[in-house]
Amino acid sequence: MDTILIAVTAIALALTATMVVILVTVLRQERARSEARVAALSAMAADAIEERPEPMPREVLHHGPTRRVVAAPRPEPTVTPIPQFSETPVVDDVDDLEIREGVSGVSHLFADPEPPSPWGRRFVVIGCLAALVLAIGMTLVFSRARSSSTDGSANAAQAAPAAAGVPLELLSLKYSQETDRLVISGMVQNPRGAAPLSHVVAAAFVFGPDGTFLSSGRAPLDFITLTPGEGSPFVVNVPVTGQVTRYRVGFRTEDGRVLPHIDKRTPEALAQK
Repeated sequence: MDTILIAVTAIALALTATMVVILVTVLRQERARSEARVAALSAMAADAIEERPEPMPREVLHHGPTRRVVAAPRPEPTVTPIPQFSETPVVDDVDDLEIREGVSGVSHLFADPEPPSPWGRRFVVIGCLAALVLAIGMTLVFSRARSSSTDGSANAAQAAPAAAGVPLELLSLKYSQETDRLVISGMVQNPRGAAPLSHVVAAAFVFGPDGTFLSSGRAPLDFITLTPGEGSPFVVNVPVTGQVTRYRVGFRTEDGRVLPHIDKRTPEALAQK
């Protein structure tokens, strides 16, 4: 999980750096294009001012104490004789439609080229932003999932010893002695709030009049798994031929670990065999 988080963080940082570089490049190009447009407009305005015709000079004459401004004589306009056309119209050899088509065909040579659309680069920046947001979201999701799983594991680890320490409850117990054996039966319950148990074995130990150990036997519970609040009957056959004065019953796991239990039998059950 740590490797995944480190990889996602590295990818997010790389995307952030790439986005910053692209954004700076786009801004520089936009600024250069704007400055070039302003320079071109300034140059065109300066050319128009230089080509403006100067006013005609005036001749200043001094006569005595007073001054009179006399404008310079303007040149007389030349009259161009109008040629006399004959009544017969002259037809040119060149078709007027073809000339217009030819002239209109080269009009695009003097037009400014259309600038490329800036939306392509903008889409690239938007895509980088979306990828960055996605990477950050994935990082947050993974970190929260990891923290929740860690907390759940810690809680389960804390609850496991407490649940494992809850003893079993012996609800009933009785025996019957036969010629060659002692049959011990009863009911045991896994209390509520305890951990589930499986493959529990009931063990019985038989003792003689002077407290000597005579024999023992074991048998699994009728139910393989005991969930919290569930009980199971058991029957243990202990082979014995001598006189039995007392016996002891215990419970173990399949691997031999002793399970503690408490006697929950009623007084009526204690009075019975």
